[in-house]
Amino acid sequence: MSQSYKSKFEALESKAHYKIIATKISKEMTDLRSKIENSSTTSRRWVWELIQNAKDVAFPEGVNIRISNLKLPTPQLTFEHDGRPFNADNIRFLIEQISSKEREKDEKGKQKNTGKFGTGFLTTHMLSEIVTVNGVAKEPELDYRQFEFQLDRSAYELNDIISAVEKAKEDIQDLDNFPIYDEYNKDDFNTTFTYPLNDDLSLDIAQKGLDDLENCLPFALCFVDEIQSVEHASKGLFYYKYDTVKKNENIHIIVIAVEDEHEKVEKLKIVKLSDGFTSIAIPIEIISDRILIKPISSNVPKLFCDFPLIGSEDFPFPTIINNPNFNPTDPRDGVYLTETDKRDNPLITENKSIIDDAVKLYFKLLEFAISENWGNLHLLANVTTFRNSPDWFSDKWHENNVLNPIRNRLLKAKIVQTANGELASILSSDNTPFIWFPFASTKEIREEIWQLANKWFPNRLPVKQHVELWNRLIWKECGKLTLDQFAFFVENKSKIEELQKKLINTNAVAWLNDFYKLLQLDDKEFHTIIDKRSIVPNQNDDFVKLSQLDKELGDINELFKDILKLLGNDIRRTIAKKNIKLDFKHEIDQSYIIREITIEVNEKANDRGIAKDYREAFNLLLIYFRDYPGTAEDQFPTIYKKKHLLYDDDEILNNIDKAEQLDKLLDEFNVTSAADLKELLSKNSSNENKFGELLPLTQEIILSMGITSIEEWTKALEDRDLKALFSHDSVPSHDMFVYAQSHIARAKKAVIDHLATLPDYDLSEMDDETAPTILAGIYKHGQQISIVVRPAYNFEVIIYYGSEKNILDYESSELWIEDPIEVRRISLGHILKTAQIRKFPV
Repeated sequence: MSQSYKSKFEALESKAHYKIIATKISKEMTDLRSKIENSSTTSRRWVWELIQNAKDVAFPEGVNIRISNLKLPTPQLTFEHDGRPFNADNIRFLIEQISSKEREKDEKGKQKNTGKFGTGFLTTHMLSEIVTVNGVAKEPELDYRQFEFQLDRSAYELNDIISAVEKAKEDIQDLDNFPIYDEYNKDDFNTTFTYPLNDDLSLDIAQKGLDDLENCLPFALCFVDEIQSVEHASKGLFYYKYDTVKKNENIHIIVIAVEDEHEKVEKLKIVKLSDGFTSIAIPIEIISDRILIKPISSNVPKLFCDFPLIGSEDFPFPTIINNPNFNPTDPRDGVYLTETDKRDNPLITENKSIIDDAVKLYFKLLEFAISENWGNLHLLANVTTFRNSPDWFSDKWHENNVLNPIRNRLLKAKIVQTANGELASILSSDNTPFIWFPFASTKEIREEIWQLANKWFPNRLPVKQHVELWNRLIWKECGKLTLDQFAFFVENKSKIEELQKKLINTNAVAWLNDFYKLLQLDDKEFHTIIDKRSIVPNQNDDFVKLSQLDKELGDINELFKDILKLLGNDIRRTIAKKNIKLDFKHEIDQSYIIREITIEVNEKANDRGIAKDYREAFNLLLIYFRDYPGTAEDQFPTIYKKKHLLYDDDEILNNIDKAEQLDKLLDEFNVTSAADLKELLSKNSSNENKFGELLPLTQEIILSMGITSIEEWTKALEDRDLKALFSHDSVPSHDMFVYAQSHIARAKKAVIDHLATLPDYDLSEMDDETAPTILAGIYKHGQQISIVVRPAYNFEVIIYYGSEKNILDYESSELWIEDPIEVRRISLGHILKTAQIRKFPV
């Protein structure tokens, strides 16, 4: 044969063709080999490349697939399908690793093929670099021919790769001479790819791909009608589309059946919304005819181009998005969504348009799910941003076109399941936060925030099991229940009784102590908040800053605090409420209060003009001096000696007059002391006042009777025995009632505070409004009791109220008093002894 330039050019063209093929195979295999052990995605792609190829050769009625992981003497994996036979192009391009699938669209605008046969198929060689292909060839004008050849991609050098390609071509070069395959049956598995699993890496890659198959196959079957079934033979599982339930024009429930070798069927349910070629999907379950949204597994990609784009698991969208017209990246791990401000790119524009369609479908899903009362609606809020954005993604575009529109719609949607079992929106109608999401640096702190908030406002708190998801999702418009925000809520109550009204079956002091423990879980936050916020109650029950308070050491006589307040120094403002568990810089005891009283009295008593303004304080002090002379002299030595300065001039004259009258009475009744006179009067008294002497009506008597209004006084005089003690023209003044009301309220509060410290008493359901002196709804040892409360600052109590008598007639009742010294319970034995009662009618 004569040489010519033409023959030279033809020979070089053939050589260049093979070199191009070998170079491409070498480049792709080198890249795959270098990534396979460290990449989380490469080892999962092989199964989807094979399924895509099977789908692309499906008959009109669909294709069936079988995957087997066989443990023969040498383990191997086989992939089989019953799709259309190979044509000549398929075989040649498979050998030469050139795509036979141009991504052109059909007459309806849908991509004809899903993937790139050539490059994608190379990922299957990570199972085995040598693959045996068995199949049937068929061209329209030619007979069926059965064939087998090997694809060997194990070489590293270009010449060796070229030799392997030429060897595969030689194996099928004489296909016309192969026997005619008359037994061809389109329902048989006529195409098989066999991969020997020769090492641990191959076994590991096979397992990862099969695991991914189980995670993603239900969604692929939901999106791809061409696949009739997939058999996972090594596990005895058979996947197929079981049913489709139409909910409305756009929304369908797709039921995917997973049947095992014992014909037991598990039905997986997926909600799918479609518009054109764009679909979104979420997994669901149906319990008692109610649809519950299920979370999308973290192993399932969010983007499908009919089949999963491995690597898009973190794509920031609440549902899975599918469109066969997506233009994926070359590794098929996402779709291009980068900026196109400076130069148009129709592929990127098409991808963005698909995502826009998905957002519109999402809004339809959200509206429908809320209207149908689906469960787990909060999962529809699962959209954030990439932590580390891939190079195919634009954060700016996503924020403007996906994230912000979805979040704005969610703010007013009732998707938050609250701790009290209701559904609520994130914002109120006035655009202020309605739901408060626990937000802190650690899960432990978030859980403790939830526990305490649940005792206060469960209707504005997410249910506990959703706290961690919301912590990851919430954005700036959402109400973040930080430690400081929580402290602000406490501070805003101003008084502990206002907080108590809000708490559910919880004592406010106990709740506050738990709150302080919570703050201390974050040491830095604790010091910032405790210095800034007024959240510690003083003994007036006002919330103030910790730095403004001292701790009470021991039990300080409440009378002394009252006296000091009347002297212009309300010491309760600067003393922490009892049983508050915080560290205070200073402690004060009763000796401090006594010194303060002494200083105040010495300043004010010497000036008669000033002293008259503090008459009530001086009177209380004088009563204490009278009742406890020995103790008082020890406690107040200087002012006790000068106690005459505590009387005003009119009172001194009045006392002198009373003393003269007393002397006359002692002479008249021939006794030597007031005690003897009292005993004589007691012996001769009866229901009729034989001496005709009537008791003077004083504020102390009004207080002892527990009377707080003129109406109660009028009613009290309906008791003839009581009326006989007072003159018919004895009318209490307004100041007497004010005096009585304030002291009754003080005694009531003192008793409640004391009971709150006793473990046997439960005040969580207490009702203190039944009557001015009655506490109802208290539990002691689990039994409900009622308590009558009286002040006894002059060490006596007059019981006249019928309601009080009726309550004390029951076994489950108690009488508590506050006298100048302490709060205590009055027992029947105490009454019998102090009143010297030896007999009484029964």
